[in-house]
Amino acid sequence: MSFFKKVLSSVGIGAAKIDAVLDHNEVAPGDELTGVIKVVGGNVAQEINKIDLDVVCNYTVEVETEDDEVVTEVREYTLSRFVLDEKFTIEPAEHREFPFVLELSEDAPITVGHSKTWLETNLDIDMALDKSDKDYVYVVPNTLQQAVIDALEALGFKLYEADCEGIDSVSFAKLPFVQELEFKTISGQFHGRFDEVELVFFNRGEQLEVIFEIDRKARGFVSFFKEALDLDESKARLVIADDDLEHLEDMISQLLEQHS
Repeated sequence: MSFFKKVLSSVGIGAAKIDAVLDHNEVAPGDELTGVIKVVGGNVAQEINKIDLDVVCNYTVEVETEDDEVVTEVREYTLSRFVLDEKFTIEPAEHREFPFVLELSEDAPITVGHSKTWLETNLDIDMALDKSDKDYVYVVPNTLQQAVIDALEALGFKLYEADCEGIDSVSFAKLPFVQELEFKTISGQFHGRFDEVELVFFNRGEQLEVIFEIDRKARGFVSFFKEALDLDESKARLVIADDDLEHLEDMISQLLEQHS
């Protein structure tokens, strides 16, 4: 019977199980994820080589097929990793717990739109399929990011869509993608003057770099032809810190006026 139990455990039947229990599932970029890894023994004793915890997110990239067609492909990227590189044996029905602290990358995308982030816990077992556990993490804006979003909403904009899109390697981006937040006007002084405003956040320690892509509303024939040729888009850059929060709405308003 013991032999058959070992065979079954090697293919996942009656094998040890793993579960990562988070202290909280909301976290801002650059903050810590804390919790406990719980391992429960199966039907037979098994040797655990190590435990991996990966914070993973998804993004899309456009690729060209052999038929010269462009298709959208969903990819995954590991933002942060924690490894419990400690061998141990888990006995049948035994319960083991391991606390962990994992720093979330400051480049982690906000959980909005199609952007998803999750904690993937993998149990490396000798002579068996790796066991895994998946827990979704809700990445909330940090203080500076939220302040920018709030300022835009106060100016009459509403967050309409968000996507993590693959990019070619560039000096200002650490990741193979950027998260674009798309805002549209619903009221206020800029309503009817812009088609949309897109933002990209780059956390720089104590500062936040914000790249604006401003799509001006076509006005008259000249503006119409510029829009048709994609010449109506304008990019701007803003770097803010905590000291700027009091006047942030005015700063963004002035920036938009300059590109209206």
